[in-house]
Amino acid sequence: MILVRDVFKVRFGHMDEVLAALEEARANYPDRATTLRVLTDISGNMFTLVFETKAESVDAHREAMMASFEDPEMAKMMGTMGQYFESGHREYYNIEYGA
Repeated sequence: MILVRDVFKVRFGHMDEVLAALEEARANYPDRATTLRVLTDISGNMFTLVFETKAESVDAHREAMMASFEDPEMAKMMGTMGQYFESGHREYYNIEYGA
């Protein structure tokens, strides 16, 4: 099992729009809610947003992402959020033990 962390720098003043788009996606796609946690910064780099997701493997995560991109409504939501991102990166971690 792996933990995937998608880390984004959000444009100043737009965190609320991104979080609202995430809530709408969760409401419209409850069966696709693979994101375990959504985190925002308290310290460190300001306006940082982190999505944490678990997957069986890197390949399984990529397959799930590709399936999401093929859905027109999900692509629209990702485009809505994406306009507010300055930058981002993805981190993969092995889950050695713990919840």
